[in-house]
Amino acid sequence: MALDQECQRRVVKKLSLEEDKKEEKFSQHNRISKLRKRSEFLDLRKNCKTYRGKSIISNYQFSNDQISKVGLTVTKRIGSSVVRNRIKRILRAIIQKNKEFFVKPLYLEIIAKKEILKCKFEVIEKDIKNILIKIS
Repeated sequence: MALDQECQRRVVKKLSLEEDKKEEKFSQHNRISKLRKRSEFLDLRKNCKTYRGKSIISNYQFSNDQISKVGLTVTKRIGSSVVRNRIKRILRAIIQKNKEFFVKPLYLEIIAKKEILKCKFEVIEKDIKNILIKIS
C-alpha cells in the first residue's frame, strides 16, 4: 500500500515537471522564430544597426512583437552547399544554446564571413555572445 502511494507521488511529480517544461518551452519570453521571407530581410536591412565580429556581421532592429526572429545568411562565396549548410547548423546551434541573451525582442540577421571557415565553434559562439551583449 505504501509503495503504491509512493509510486503515485513520483508519477504526479514527474507529470507536473513535464508540464512546467512544456509551458516554459512555449512561453513567449524565450521564443525565437526565423526570418523567412525576402521582404523581411530587406525591411530589416533598411532600418538596421550593424555590428561586425571576427567571423560574422550582424544586422539587428528591435521589434514591437513579443517574439525575436533570427535569419541566417551564408553566401556562395563561403563554399559549396555542404559547407554552407554546416555553417548554418553551427549558427543555429549557437543561437539555440544562447537564448538567454535575447533579453529584448529583436530581428537579427547573421551574415557569415569567409573567416568563419577557419574558426572553431567556441570562437564563433564567443563572437555571437559579444554581439548579443552589445545589443542588450
